[in-house]
Amino acid sequence: MDGYARKEKLRIQILNRAEEDEHFHQDFELLYILEGNLTVKTGEKTTHMTEEDILVLNANKKHSLSGSDNILFVKLLISYELISDVYQSLDIIIWCDSTRDESESFEDLRIVLKKLLSQYLNTRGNTADFGHISLCYRIMEILTVNFLVSSLNRDNMSEKDRFESRILQINNYIRSNYNQPISLNDLADKLYLSNGYLSRFFKKNFGMSFAEYLANIRLYHAVDELLYSNVPITRIAYDNGFASVAIFNKSFKKAYGETPSVFRKKSKEQLLEKDKAESLNAVEKRLESFFAPQNIKQKKSQSKNLISACYSVQHKIQLKTCWKKLLNAGPAEDLLRSEVREHIILLNESLGFEYVRFWNIFSKQMLIDIKNPDAEYNFSRLDGILDFLIQQGIKPLIELGQKPRRIQKSVRKALYFEEVSPVFTELQEWQMIMEALMSHLINRYGQDQVDTWQMELWLDEQMIERDNDYNDYFTLFNLISKIVKNYSRKIKLGGCGIQTNFALNSTEKFLQKWNQQECRPDFISILNYAYMRGEEDLEMYSKRSTDNAFLYHGVSSVKKMMNEAGMEDIKLYVTEWNLTVSDRNYINDTCFKGAYIIKNILDIYGEIDVLGYFLGSDRVSEYFDSNALLHGGTGLLTKDGILKPAGFAFDFLNQLYGYYVGHSQNHLVTTDGRRAYGIICHNQKKLNYNYYFTEEDKLEKEHIWKYFEDQDGMELKIELKDLDNGLYQMKTYRMNEQSGSVLSIWGEMDYVKELSRSDIKYFRRVCEPKLMIQKVEVKKGQAVLEVQLEANEFAFIRFIKI
Repeated sequence: MDGYARKEKLRIQILNRAEEDEHFHQDFELLYILEGNLTVKTGEKTTHMTEEDILVLNANKKHSLSGSDNILFVKLLISYELISDVYQSLDIIIWCDSTRDESESFEDLRIVLKKLLSQYLNTRGNTADFGHISLCYRIMEILTVNFLVSSLNRDNMSEKDRFESRILQINNYIRSNYNQPISLNDLADKLYLSNGYLSRFFKKNFGMSFAEYLANIRLYHAVDELLYSNVPITRIAYDNGFASVAIFNKSFKKAYGETPSVFRKKSKEQLLEKDKAESLNAVEKRLESFFAPQNIKQKKSQSKNLISACYSVQHKIQLKTCWKKLLNAGPAEDLLRSEVREHIILLNESLGFEYVRFWNIFSKQMLIDIKNPDAEYNFSRLDGILDFLIQQGIKPLIELGQKPRRIQKSVRKALYFEEVSPVFTELQEWQMIMEALMSHLINRYGQDQVDTWQMELWLDEQMIERDNDYNDYFTLFNLISKIVKNYSRKIKLGGCGIQTNFALNSTEKFLQKWNQQECRPDFISILNYAYMRGEEDLEMYSKRSTDNAFLYHGVSSVKKMMNEAGMEDIKLYVTEWNLTVSDRNYINDTCFKGAYIIKNILDIYGEIDVLGYFLGSDRVSEYFDSNALLHGGTGLLTKDGILKPAGFAFDFLNQLYGYYVGHSQNHLVTTDGRRAYGIICHNQKKLNYNYYFTEEDKLEKEHIWKYFEDQDGMELKIELKDLDNGLYQMKTYRMNEQSGSVLSIWGEMDYVKELSRSDIKYFRRVCEPKLMIQKVEVKKGQAVLEVQLEANEFAFIRFIKI
C-alpha cells in the first residue's frame, strides 16, 4: 500500500482511568501499574494488580478493567504480527503476570519500562526516535526470551487433546488469511469437521459466530489504515477482505456507530485538537511527578566484576545445613539393585547425607500384596532396603505415594514412561497395610531406630485444583497419621509435595483447610523445578523459567501462604529440587550446575529445614541411549561413579565449619569458633536465550559456553576482622571448566564412547578440584582474602592459623 505509514509495533498509553467493559483485541496488551490498584477480569479469572505489577493479556483474550480513583498505569499494545513473523509461528502466547510469579526478569522489565516512560517524557511523546524504538525492542526481547510460550511447550497430549489443539488454531488461521475470501464451509472442510460443529465451537469459545469473528478481525485492520494512512476507503475495504464497500460500511457502522468516512474525519480532527493542547496534559504531569528524583527509589550501583564484603569473626551463630539432610535415591525397587547401592555407598562416604528418600514401596516389584485377605504381607524386600541404609548409617524418608516411573528427554518428552496404576482402591486397605507395616518396623528395628525416621504422603498435583478432592487427601492423611503416631510419637510425617510452579492460588486454600484438620503435618513438603506451568485456552503448557532465583521465590511464596494459613510453626522441606527434570541435558554435567547449586543454597540460607537434591546417581536414568560416559543425567555421580561438579558443590558445602559468620549471594563465611575459617563462593552465570530456545536434549556439549549470558570473571574480596594476629595458611580448592570438570576432560578426549576400566580410573583421578596454598600474615587483626573466579567457577577456601 503506497503511502501507508503503519502504526508502531509497540504503542504506549499512560492512563489515569481504567473502566473498560469486556472486549478483546488482536494484539498483546501489557499493563504496568505505577500508582493505585487495577482489577483485570479474563473469563472466570480475576487478577488484582498493585503498584509495580505487570500483566500481559494475550491476543483475542476477552478482558475487562476496573481501577481505583488514584490509578496511574501504562498500557503497551504490542503487535502480534511482529512477534509471529520473528518466531515464524502463529501459535504465540506470553505468560507474564507478576501477581502470580516474581523473578528477576520482572525487575529487568520494570527497568526498561521506566526508561521508556522517561524517554516519552523527555521527547514529549515523540515515538519517531531511535531511543524509543530501541527500548521498545528491548521490551519485546525480555518478554519473548523470558515469558514466551509456544506449541513446543505444550505438555504431552492424548489423541483427543491433539484433535482439540487443532481446533484451537482456528483463530491463528483466520488471522493470517483474513484478507482472503474464506468462509465457514472452507474452514470446516480444511479441518475435516462439520459446519454445525464448527459453528457451535465459535459460539462456545468466542461468544460470537464465525462471520462476526472474521468481521471483527477485518475491521481491526481496517481501522488501523483509516487512522494511519490516506488510502481510499474503497481500497481499504477490498484489501481487508470485504466483498464490497457496502458490506464494509454496514459492518463498520454496526461496530462503531458511524460510517468509515465519518470515523476517519472525526479521528483526524481529534488528533489536530490534541496537537493544539498543552505540551503536558494531566496524565503526563502525574507521570512527571512520578519520575521526580525524590519519588524514585534509587538502587546502589555495584560493579559486576568486583564483590567486596567485610565481617567480624567474633559474630558467629550455629550454621544451618539444610543441604546435608536429604538425597533422593529413586523408586524403592532401584535400591534393590547392587549397582545403585554401590553409588549410595559412594555418595554417603563422600557427601554424608542424613536421609535417603525413596518411593513406590507398594509397587509390584516390592512383592507387598495389599489385597492379601489374611493381611499377611511380605515386607522382605523393603527390609532389605532398610537394612542396607541402616548399615550405612543412613535414615530413610519413605514417600508412601505411587509415582510414575519416567526418564525425561525434556519436560514435554519422555524417553521412557510407565504410568503407575492406583494400588489402593479402598481406605480400609490403607488402614490394614499401615497397621501391619508400623507393627513390623517397630518389631524388627526397635522403637529408638524408627523414632528417627520420616514419612511423606504425596498428593497428585491435579487434586489440588479440584476442591472436592481435598477431603480425600485429608481423610487419608488423618488415617495414616493416627496409625503412625500410635506406634511412634517421634517419627515425622508430612506432605503433600506442593509444586511451586503450578496451582499456587489453589495451594493457599488447600493449606488453610489442612490447618483446620484433626491431624496437622510435621512438615510441608514442596517440589521445585525451574519450570512455569499453566493452562491457556484449555491447553496445558510447561516452559523453562528464566528466573535465576526460582527456588528462592518458590520457597518464599509457600512460606507466605503457610504463615497466612496459620502453619508458621510447621517445618518446610524441599523434598525434590533441581534446575531441570531432563535426564538428557548436558547442563547437568557442567561446572555451571555446581555453581547453580551453591548459588541457590545461599539464596535460601536459613529459610527451610531440609533440601533434597534430585537425584543421587545417573544409574537410575540409564536407557538404550546412555552408552557414553555422560548422558546429561541429573545425578551427582555419573553411571561410572565419577563425582560431577554438582557433587563437588555439596562436597565444598560440607567442608564449611559449624558456625555462621555471614554471607551474600556469592559467598558464605564460617568458622570453627577458634582459629579456622571456611568460605564457599561462586560465579554462577545466568543461562541465556540460546539455552531457553533449544530443546533440553539438543544442547551441544561441544559448545556449552554459548548457553550462558556472558563469560565475565569475578573478583571477590572478603575482609575478616578481629582475627588473632600471626601467620595463616590459605588453601583454595577450585572447580572450573579447566580444572576437574568431567565434561571438559571428556571433551579433551574427543568425547570417545569406548572407555576401558583404566580410562574410568583416570577420570576418577583427574576429576578433582585444583588446590592452591599460600601463606598470609595477619596484622592488627585484619586480613583481606582475594580470589579470582572464572565464569561458573566455584571454590572453597580454608583459612587457618598455623
